[in-house]
Amino acid sequence: MAVASREPTVAREFADKWEIPRHYGSYQDLLDDPDIDAIYNPLPNSLHLEWTVRAAQAGKHIICEKPLALSEAECREMAAAADANDVKLLEAFMYRFHPRTDRVVEMVRSGDIGDLRVIRSSFTFRLTRLDNIRLDPDLGGGALMDVGCYCVNVSRTMAGTEPVAGHAVAR
Repeated sequence: MAVASREPTVAREFADKWEIPRHYGSYQDLLDDPDIDAIYNPLPNSLHLEWTVRAAQAGKHIICEKPLALSEAECREMAAAADANDVKLLEAFMYRFHPRTDRVVEMVRSGDIGDLRVIRSSFTFRLTRLDNIRLDPDLGGGALMDVGCYCVNVSRTMAGTEPVAGHAVAR
């Protein structure tokens, strides 16, 4: 229904390309639109807290890109804002809504494939630009925050419990 950017021309060009009816040159302008019921927050990790809390205060339901926040304290603040404003807050792990994921969880938890004793997961991709925001610690970037969180999340989902131990390698 709408798209926002800090740069009005970027918002307009994106809206034109994808035939989105409304565009805003600020995130706040989008939140102020009474016709918007929910927002997707794809901003850099360091901006998730601020704009998720603002969206909640504006009465908007929120799907926030992963990782939801940079710390447990930030997660709690975001959840409290959502609760206080009676809106839903969801971390955007899209794989969790796929029927295959439901089936795999069912197979693991029912014991159809045997006892779960260890989980090894890997999420890799090639990153060729060293100036990519995914690597900028000031923006909450880094391997664990960007894609490693999928490994943690899927492991917790499959096991249905918290991990006993973990190990990570980065190259």
